[in-house]
Amino acid sequence: MLARRFATMLGAFLLIEGVWGMFSPVVFGVLTTNVVHATIHIALGIAGIWMGRSEMARGYLLSVGILLLVVGILRFIPAMSGIVVSILNVNVAVAWLNIIVGAISLGIAMTSKEDRAVVV
Repeated sequence: MLARRFATMLGAFLLIEGVWGMFSPVVFGVLTTNVVHATIHIALGIAGIWMGRSEMARGYLLSVGILLLVVGILRFIPAMSGIVVSILNVNVAVAWLNIIVGAISLGIAMTSKEDRAVVV
């Protein structure tokens, strides 16, 4: 149940941030974005809300957790930082948020059991 709730909440946050990012290069006063970044967040947001209401919340959290961790970590690797910034406009605040939310997503996904229908 926790995985479903977190996936839905994360999806709603990403959807709001993505839509806002279509109209502004900075959302919530500190998170930088661009059209590519915002489009990805809109897609992930819709997927999170949809999967959070189904039995696929755990898989969503695993996927999004890995994606967020990778993007966040790449922002701090000097050889990759320029690429991440130029493609997604990720600043340090976004990178840290990605690392934290990615780790939480993976933690919830790893400790939750998928809901499965029992067929008798």
